[in-house]
Amino acid sequence: MLIVDDEPLLREGLIRKIAWEPLGLQLAGEAGDGFEAMFQLANCQPDIVLTDVRMPGMDGLQFINSARTNFPRTKFVIISGFDEFEYVREALLYNVRDYLLKPIDKEKLNTLLEGICEELRKEQLEAADRSRLTELDDMIRQSNLQPLDFQLTHLISEQEARWDGIPAGLMQCAAFAGASVKIVYRNESSRFQENEEPLARFAIQNIIENTLATEAGLQFLPFKHAYHTEEIIVFLGSERELALPRLVEMFRQTAEWIKQHLGLVISVGIGGVKSGMTQLRLSCMEARKALQNRLLFGNGNVYIDSETESATASSYPRVFVQAERALSAMLEEGRHQEFLDYAGQLFHKLSETSGARYEQVEYLYTDIIHMLRKHAAKTATDLPNWNLGTPIANLDSLTSWKDIISIIEQQLERLSGLLNRSADQSCDEIIESVKQYIEVHYAEELSLQWVGETYFIHPNYFSKRFKTVVGSSFNDYLTKVRIDRSKELLRTTTLKIARISQLVGYDDQNYFCNVFKKVTGISPSAYRS
Repeated sequence: MLIVDDEPLLREGLIRKIAWEPLGLQLAGEAGDGFEAMFQLANCQPDIVLTDVRMPGMDGLQFINSARTNFPRTKFVIISGFDEFEYVREALLYNVRDYLLKPIDKEKLNTLLEGICEELRKEQLEAADRSRLTELDDMIRQSNLQPLDFQLTHLISEQEARWDGIPAGLMQCAAFAGASVKIVYRNESSRFQENEEPLARFAIQNIIENTLATEAGLQFLPFKHAYHTEEIIVFLGSERELALPRLVEMFRQTAEWIKQHLGLVISVGIGGVKSGMTQLRLSCMEARKALQNRLLFGNGNVYIDSETESATASSYPRVFVQAERALSAMLEEGRHQEFLDYAGQLFHKLSETSGARYEQVEYLYTDIIHMLRKHAAKTATDLPNWNLGTPIANLDSLTSWKDIISIIEQQLERLSGLLNRSADQSCDEIIESVKQYIEVHYAEELSLQWVGETYFIHPNYFSKRFKTVVGSSFNDYLTKVRIDRSKELLRTTTLKIARISQLVGYDDQNYFCNVFKKVTGISPSAYRS
């Protein structure tokens, strides 16, 4: 609340009469005339203003008339010793909340303020509800998901089967198969911006629909996976037989057209043909499994998963005894680069082997990981990121066998660093490396603990040295990089502040706004304006 009166004693009397704590009110400021009140209004932005009418310079009504344009939500209450109709009438024209005569009755004043506070709380709740509805509407619009997408995603990911919404033509088919389409959004030739991924997926789904519609007798239902933004699932059916070679060719041509005209790369996995609608879930699982062969043969291809091909994969032996012995010897003798090169040769040979399957990659990768773990345990070495989790879980997010080599190389570097401290970087070199990493990966969860685990340096020592060399603490430096990036996004894009907050590493929009204002002095929206 702001109190405006040219008599200091009267202001003090008003302050004493108000039940501040029970009402949940705070005194934001005081002013002795209209001009000072305008300054205070802009400075503290109160919810309620109590103002006298007759004051030197700018009187109360002039002050209200000037203020109501820029502060439409502020509640104004006039206090005056003059019971004049013209004042009352003019006050009503200015949408003044009430008109109190001096001397002010304490009980009447607090009753009035209680009502105004209740109004303000209702308005704040309504504004918060509108904000949440707007965010929800934006989320739904941007994701471009329909209720059927959620329903069908549930169908392929859960045991329960609800067939509502599936076209009758597809239900009546005799042969069924599922297909999974994976989209690579991060592509130099892509025609879509970073915030246009939903639009890209929508476009690809339409293209797939148009392509499949040209095939006589083919029933289909494409939908967006509700939880994997890069995936589209397609139900396929036919009254007779489903010709897999023909489907492979259609999807291959579609992938080429999309790459040529949209600059996007898609990979397609097709599951086995089933005789019943209830087995579609199994076929979709096979399609997603077939897509894992991208690790060997790359993105942009069409992969099928058949019982025959799966049988050959299950008989693949583990790392040959000779190769395993050679790798173990390299670890024992500290020849880590040779170990890495040899592992790369094994994966490369696998990628060039006709009929090779993803399961073989799992075997080879698991053997190498366990070999490294065994050596680490033997040397009493703790490799930070190797918990008790399953090694193959790390493969889900990879798109090429070369990414596996990068993982092995990273762990070998950590092993080398722990076994040979003399080869460590100096602290200043680590600081430079950390700064370069932050410039690119500022949105990740970065902390002094992360620095310690990644570069094998004590966090406290690194923190002190970082402040000496850089001139600011590690957290302040990270914050500055994030805020600088957010300022760039605010200047050059129309992304919502909530999205920008996420892109620079803040999941909580309110926290981001507080940090931004603390660093820059103004809010993100004000900075954008």
